[in-house]
Amino acid sequence: MSLEYRLERHGGRITVAPEGDISLETVDVLREVLRSIVDSGEAEHIDVDMRSVTFLDSSGIGVLVAARKAAAARGATFTLREPTAMVLMVLQVAHLDGVLLEDTPAS
Repeated sequence: MSLEYRLERHGGRITVAPEGDISLETVDVLREVLRSIVDSGEAEHIDVDMRSVTFLDSSGIGVLVAARKAAAARGATFTLREPTAMVLMVLQVAHLDGVLLEDTPAS
């Protein structure tokens, strides 16, 4: 199983749009994409468009939280956009909806 994604760049804002399941089997793709974006230092804002994500497990949550922390260390914001109902429910259960859905730098 593989995770497909789209990348869009608009000035200092980079949007990653994964499509499908984000799970233990596919999370390495997302991890590498986000790591590459953060490490490049090109993005002031990193958005992850979640509208096409059909499943999110704890490994995916871990990657998203780690990417947010890494982005914050470089002074960039990291925000999830357009979460599906399932993704929103998972974030709410994990008490991360107020963290990952905000457009503020991590502290």
